[in-house]
Amino acid sequence: MIRAILIDDEKPATELLEMKLRRLNMDVEIVAKFNQPEAAVEYLRTATFDLLFLDIEMPRLNGFDLLAQFEQYHFDVIFTTAYDQYAIRAFRVSALSYLLKPIEEHDLREALTRWQQKQVKQLQAPQLQSLQAHLNPSLPQTRLALPTHEGHEIIEIGQIIRCMADASYTHFYMKNGQQLLICRTLKEVEQALEPSGFVRVHLSHLINPQYLKKIVKQEGGYLLMTDGAQVPVTKQKRDWLVEQFRNLGR
Repeated sequence: MIRAILIDDEKPATELLEMKLRRLNMDVEIVAKFNQPEAAVEYLRTATFDLLFLDIEMPRLNGFDLLAQFEQYHFDVIFTTAYDQYAIRAFRVSALSYLLKPIEEHDLREALTRWQQKQVKQLQAPQLQSLQAHLNPSLPQTRLALPTHEGHEIIEIGQIIRCMADASYTHFYMKNGQQLLICRTLKEVEQALEPSGFVRVHLSHLINPQYLKKIVKQEGGYLLMTDGAQVPVTKQKRDWLVEQFRNLGR
C-alpha cells in the first residue's frame, strides 16, 4: 500500500491526479487532498504517509516554500508542475520525481515504481557489510554477507576474483567458479572491498589483484585474470598496476 497526499491549488488538478492514480491499480491510497497549500503544513507534520504529490506554482505558498517549513521530512516528494524550469531545483531538494502536466500515466507509473524499488533497497539494509572476525573485532575482516534473493550468502573475501557492474546490480565471480548476483551497485561493493586491497580498474570492473595473471597493453589494454576473464582497464589504472608490481620486484 502506497499512502499519498496530493497538493495543488487547482481542484481539478488534484481530482484528475487521483483518478489517474486509481486507474493505475498500483494499490495507492489517497490519504488527503489540499487545494490550499498553507492549510496542509500542520497536517503534514503529523500524518503518516509515503508520498507527497506537490505542485510548484501556487499562490501564497509555492511547493519549494512549503518544503522549507520542515527541517526534515519523513516522506518522499513527487513534484507535479506545468513548468520545466524548476527541474534542477527540484532534484536539489531530493525530489523522487518531477512530472510535467499534463501528467502521462506511464510517467506516473514509472515514478511509483521508482518509489517501490527504493523501499526494497531500504528493507535490505544494512547495505553491503563486512562481518567482524569471530572473536576479535580488531582482526582484519575476512568475510562478507552478500544479500541475495534467498537471504544472505556468507563468502570469504579472499575467494573473490572480480566483480562486475550490471546497472544497479553487481556480479561476483568466485575462485571456485561460483557466480553471485546481488542488488548493490559496484560503488557500494568497492567501498566494502577497497580496505581488503581490491582495485577499481574500470567503470564496470573491480578486481582482486592476487588473481591477476597478466597485464596486456595491446588492443587497448586489458587484464587477464586467473579465471580466464579479460577485464578492461583504463590506461591510468593499467600504468598504476604495472608500477605496483614493479615495486614489489625491487
